[in-house]
Amino acid sequence: MTYSEIHGKIRFILDKKMRVFRNSPSYTANFYDDFGLSKYELNWLLYNVEDHFDIRLENGLEERLSTVNELVAMVHKTQNSKLS
Repeated sequence: MTYSEIHGKIRFILDKKMRVFRNSPSYTANFYDDFGLSKYELNWLLYNVEDHFDIRLENGLEERLSTVNELVAMVHKTQNSKLS
């Protein structure tokens, strides 16, 4: 799956499941500053991403991730390692 496909699916999760309303979350959008998410809400987003992509992300990512691009890169990396 490409970066842009992953980004689109994460945008869908943000819009529909997290109810974060923003026209087009860019890759550089910050979860805390731009979306106003708390660490708990970011953890909920990560849970939804794991469920949607059928992957398992590292524990404690809510402490290290701050932008959409970082999450897209992490999902892309995890999916590629799953295929290997």
